[in-house]
Amino acid sequence: MYAVFLVWNIIAFILANNKDDDGNNSASAEGGLNHTGGHGNRTDEKWPSALPYTFTPMPTEDNTTDSDTITPVYRFPKFVAAAPLTPVPTTTTCDSTFRRAKSPNEVVYITIDDGPSASGRINLLNVLTQINNRTDKAGKPVTPAYVSFMESGYNFCGPETIDMTMLQCVPGAYEQARRSLVWTIKAGHTICAHSDTHFYDATSGFCNYQKMNAQTKIEAQYLNCGNTTASDFVRGALRVQTALDNETLWETDDDRAAWKKAISTLWTYARLPCTNEWILPGVRTVTGLRREDQGAEGDLRMKTGDMMFAGKLPCKNDTKPWYSIGWDAEWRLDAKTTYDNQKEKCRVVKDITNQFDRKDKWGPKPSNVVLLTHDYFFLDMAKATIFRDIIVELQLLGYTMGTIDKYPI
Repeated sequence: MYAVFLVWNIIAFILANNKDDDGNNSASAEGGLNHTGGHGNRTDEKWPSALPYTFTPMPTEDNTTDSDTITPVYRFPKFVAAAPLTPVPTTTTCDSTFRRAKSPNEVVYITIDDGPSASGRINLLNVLTQINNRTDKAGKPVTPAYVSFMESGYNFCGPETIDMTMLQCVPGAYEQARRSLVWTIKAGHTICAHSDTHFYDATSGFCNYQKMNAQTKIEAQYLNCGNTTASDFVRGALRVQTALDNETLWETDDDRAAWKKAISTLWTYARLPCTNEWILPGVRTVTGLRREDQGAEGDLRMKTGDMMFAGKLPCKNDTKPWYSIGWDAEWRLDAKTTYDNQKEKCRVVKDITNQFDRKDKWGPKPSNVVLLTHDYFFLDMAKATIFRDIIVELQLLGYTMGTIDKYPI
């Protein structure tokens, strides 16, 4: 059964995700990095393209029995990582002048938005598994690396945000998203909230909270949760939580502990789509909004973060603050572009490490740098391998890799 599933996995994920452009209100510079004078957001470009994705029906369970008279036992498929395209590096390969960490307290947080996508998540899990299976010359495990995934509810409906906005779900999307999400959690990574619909407006190519929230159709079971933009985050988190609330998915004590942690971080940390907004205790900032978004639209985005930070929302299971997490650096990839692994890796590593010395860094903590990238960018193992090698290079330069739940607040 696992062999059949693995064959399906290889075939299905070579396709790309026909996903709406994220519409984040900043633009990519040459090579995928986002700069203005090396740092600021540009706001006049749309997102890199994504290729079409077609869902392939997948098995929903692996039932095994000792005899025809015994009740079938559900066994969630194990994740089987693909072989690496290239060996995991063991030494730094970027310019020797690149900034090295001054102490282990300098932490990089890699955050991946818009998942769990059908086209990219499996590739990312593959290369993260390669990183975390490393051993040194003595055979001892090398320090692992974990990342944070900002999960969007629409992936449980289809690859495009409009699928959820209009409640026109694609067969196979739900099980695909759930499976990828469970594997993500079992692998030790952190999940956070990133809305349900994403507020993406296809007519403009950017987010529009006012317009798209008004157009959103809400299922009957969520009507009592409200219809505000903050309610969209509640629906998204509930959708993710409901997908995970099945004890048969979690077979060991470690699995169940990871599940419990995932639900906690989901309702504690969030990122607003298209908005570099930080709302933490004593921190309330937003940067990089387009001119078109600096009036009522911008006010609504800040209000959304404020409502979430207040904690008390209909259908939210507690009244703790829901923190809004922005970013310090951004990395984009285009589906149609073939990248030079070494050049792209070093370009991104340099951008990340340079943030530690910036006086105008977007994030509030100088020794902590948050990188933003997107799940669906990594539609093939070549691009995912660049992701892997960036993490390894940063570790070899002495930086600690952290997850958002460890960000100092």
